[in-house]
Amino acid sequence: MTLRSLLFIVLVGLVFAVLMGVAVRYLLRSRRSSQTTWEELLGRLVHLDREKIAAIAMDAIDDSQHETFLLEPDAIWTMLGGMDGLERLEKNCQVLIDLATYVQRWHPEALVVAEQLRLNAREIEWHVGRLKGAAQAGNLQTAFASYAQRAVATYYLMTRHVLELYEQVSFPELAELKQAI
Repeated sequence: MTLRSLLFIVLVGLVFAVLMGVAVRYLLRSRRSSQTTWEELLGRLVHLDREKIAAIAMDAIDDSQHETFLLEPDAIWTMLGGMDGLERLEKNCQVLIDLATYVQRWHPEALVVAEQLRLNAREIEWHVGRLKGAAQAGNLQTAFASYAQRAVATYYLMTRHVLELYEQVSFPELAELKQAI
């Protein structure tokens, strides 16, 4: 056996191992999420002030044609609770995805909403990551308003999509979900 053949076999083995690792990871994740109960899902939601989230989001959504927002950065910082509030918001994104996945057990069409929520969660992770980088560079004050407000607007829309999904499928826990989000 030549060195090239051995190298080829090793590379094929590595690719196969990586693919198997990815498959096992997603299988375990799927199994774990399919065993999650409704109460566990709601228990994982971190409290955020809905009214303040809506106010911050509406300022961004209503003024989406303009690049300037009406709320001042200091007001957004206070209403949101600073970086801690953004991190709580980021944690809730995964719960929103899991809520859509929960409905998907009985209504496969919820897959589209779950996938859109995953994309939205990635966007929020990006915004929060940018803010953490700005904090390390000492530029948090200038970057906070735009990145935080866009993250909050995306989160707010995520909550609306989850509620719409539960309404569309007439899920019995809709009233309880409205109270929790």
